[in-house]
Amino acid sequence: MGKYDVLIKKGFIVDGTGKPGFIGDIGIKEDKIVKISPEIQGEAEKVINAQGEMVSPGFIDPHVHFETTALHDGSFEVFLKQGVTTTINGNCGHSVTPLDSANVYEYYYLNGLITEEAKEKYKKEQPSWNTFEGYCNIIREKGININLGLLLGHGTIRWTAMGGSKDRPPTPEEEQDILRYIEEGMEQGALGISTGLSYIPSRYANTEEIIKCAKVVAKHEGVYATHARYYEGYLESTLEAIEIGEKSGARVQVSHLTATSPESFDAVLEASKKGLEIVIDTIPRSTGHCTRKDRLIQFIMAVSSELFDQGVEGVKAALRTPEGRKLVLEDAYIFGNDMNQVFVINTGNAEIEYKSIQEIANEQGIEDPQQVLLDLLADDNDQYTFWLGGPSRKDFPIGPHPKNIQDNPLVMVGTDIIFGEPWDVGSWYELQRRGGFPIFMNMYREGGVAVEEIVRRNTSLAAQQFRIKDRGILQEGMKADIAIIHLDKYHYPSPTEIDYTNPEVNAEGVEYVLVNGKIALEEGNVLKTYAGEVIVNQK
Repeated sequence: MGKYDVLIKKGFIVDGTGKPGFIGDIGIKEDKIVKISPEIQGEAEKVINAQGEMVSPGFIDPHVHFETTALHDGSFEVFLKQGVTTTINGNCGHSVTPLDSANVYEYYYLNGLITEEAKEKYKKEQPSWNTFEGYCNIIREKGININLGLLLGHGTIRWTAMGGSKDRPPTPEEEQDILRYIEEGMEQGALGISTGLSYIPSRYANTEEIIKCAKVVAKHEGVYATHARYYEGYLESTLEAIEIGEKSGARVQVSHLTATSPESFDAVLEASKKGLEIVIDTIPRSTGHCTRKDRLIQFIMAVSSELFDQGVEGVKAALRTPEGRKLVLEDAYIFGNDMNQVFVINTGNAEIEYKSIQEIANEQGIEDPQQVLLDLLADDNDQYTFWLGGPSRKDFPIGPHPKNIQDNPLVMVGTDIIFGEPWDVGSWYELQRRGGFPIFMNMYREGGVAVEEIVRRNTSLAAQQFRIKDRGILQEGMKADIAIIHLDKYHYPSPTEIDYTNPEVNAEGVEYVLVNGKIALEEGNVLKTYAGEVIVNQK
């Protein structure tokens, strides 16, 4: 074969199909795999000794929210260090279109996804766009270290077409605009559409409205990805997702489904057996969100029907009056109901550091712990971080998933990594999702699932779901997206091991990652190769 650009030697090759792994070599030229064999003779610009390590397709993460982060920083270190080479962005109803970038930033701000400072910073420092294709071209010009695919967001589209977050069905004219925006985005390369049916404004859409949207996506062979109406019950909302898929003809991605509802996983498997193309992504383990006071106030604004239009200053004013506090508590489901599971951290005050709101209330003799939380939000210390849910969230707890979930062939990882501003990571973060892939790998191996099957679910299954035809399998002629992982060292610290003050802990155990044939991670160190591509609808 002559000279290779990269030659991977003596690795345990797990090709992504689910077939048994084998010891062998892989030869790469330019961006493709050109030879796989038990032994390859030939020279190479770079030889990687993978003896004792697993060589697999790069993992595909179907549930990511880095569409604004990618504008500021294309390194994607947190993904490379897990062995991820492709991410699907634009989830939960939030997307980079329609209209122009200023419209998108305004939506993201009003929904608590970026701060007002970030909104102005992006508008000032980043190129503007006014189409889906325009955003993609900006990312291509800037460069990214991994591949990036994008969904359209029903929330952004509905909010734009209806002139805000309206709790009513769209008029015929508004519906026409919604469907036109979807058509335009799909024609320009979107992989599908996402909904955030627990969030404003998508939660105001009934099932029939979503079916109409999904039919447009189905026409372009796209995916319907849904953060379902989990507030109505996990099984009930999963059944709605199945109904939407069956009636629209679109493939369905059930987003971050909790392992505390094994019956929902069974329902998806049953729907698949009846012919629906449907898969599940789950967050293997999650802590509560660590949310600094300024971000939490913004989130209160975003979820409050009464305070939404009053902005951050309106929330601050509300916190200072009994009537205003009542308004805050009406819609503040983000606090949770158990003040034993809301902690205060990063306070600089040893008397309250890493104590729950309930514990502080008990110490101060205050009967209603929610008033303690509101007092802390109203005082002058802006550095408090509220750990909403604490070290282990009830919906994504510590501990192995039930056996029917581990054995379900349709379950993959979706990290849903929190995407606080890259220049201010301490404002909003979480402490387990940055290690979603090693956590899943180790949990499911311990549960008796073969490594080959775990790899298949997170590579070729995801590639098939999003119709990414040239990735997800190690095969001659496929794109050279490859992870080399020392499985015995593939690890992420547990909630009890991790430093809760550090928002940027990364996974360990990934030695090399190649993206389109170029080395993006070498001996655990990120290189700014920027060989990633924007993945578009390949219909």
